[in-house]
Amino acid sequence: MSQRPSFTHKQLRAFVCVAKHRSFAEACGELHLSQPALSITIRNLEEQLGGPLINRSTRSVSLTPEGEAFFPLAERLLQDWESAFDEMHNRFALRRGRLAMACMPSLASSVFPALMARFHEQYPEIDLSLEDIVMEDVLSAVHSGRVELGIAFEQDPPEDINQQVLFSDRAVVALPQSHELASKQQLHWQDLARYPFISLNARSGFRRSLDAIMLEQNTLPERIYEANQLTTVGRMAAEGLGLCIVPGFCQQQMEQMGLQCKSLQKPVFKRKVVILSRRRHGLSAPAAAMVDMLMSIYR
Repeated sequence: MSQRPSFTHKQLRAFVCVAKHRSFAEACGELHLSQPALSITIRNLEEQLGGPLINRSTRSVSLTPEGEAFFPLAERLLQDWESAFDEMHNRFALRRGRLAMACMPSLASSVFPALMARFHEQYPEIDLSLEDIVMEDVLSAVHSGRVELGIAFEQDPPEDINQQVLFSDRAVVALPQSHELASKQQLHWQDLARYPFISLNARSGFRRSLDAIMLEQNTLPERIYEANQLTTVGRMAAEGLGLCIVPGFCQQQMEQMGLQCKSLQKPVFKRKVVILSRRRHGLSAPAAAMVDMLMSIYR
């Protein structure tokens, strides 16, 4: 089997230019090359391909039959070559591309709308998609490659998942303005035990961590209302059904519902929020830009 030719973009462009103009002089002017340099470039291409492409004479330039056959192929190759370069240049310059992400619904409804608007303003040509799913599903989505980045609470991921700490979140108690505890500046776990409590369902990682602390503090409430989303939990609290504990990044959202938010002491309920990505897969340019933006906001 004969060795494949390895001609260059420069050689291909030189041939197409000469073939188009049927003139070395005009091709030299367009390419900003001297005639000897152009002749050498064409000759090297012919050597690569195995024969002459151009009939040379003192009066005119014409293509050999092989040159005529190669001309449309060379034009197409040159166009594809330049299109490929433009495509990748635009992607690395963030003028084209897409980014798929996943995060917990609590983050999706509180933090991400403003973040996505900011990212779109800076990189308007990048298509963004966001899945708002429970924490465990965020990890699965990243692990499977369905999304490139995930934002969730810190957990114990597989070895091929990288966790980058974004910030440490401190949970707060959200309660109606009319609640008996509303006048207190800060609350202790024991203060909460005798009041109806509203929480996420047991599938939530936040709920499991919360239950573990309540059990340790011997403050498990007698009555618990459950919902799938923290927005629903907040709405139920705003209607007077009870109080709730939510991540600190939801505080503004809770206050917009008319709830008061109080700090919780002894122990403080803290959890790290992390960026999840696949360890052995380099980030795309849009994903790297998103990570940089997140780190600049929270660090």
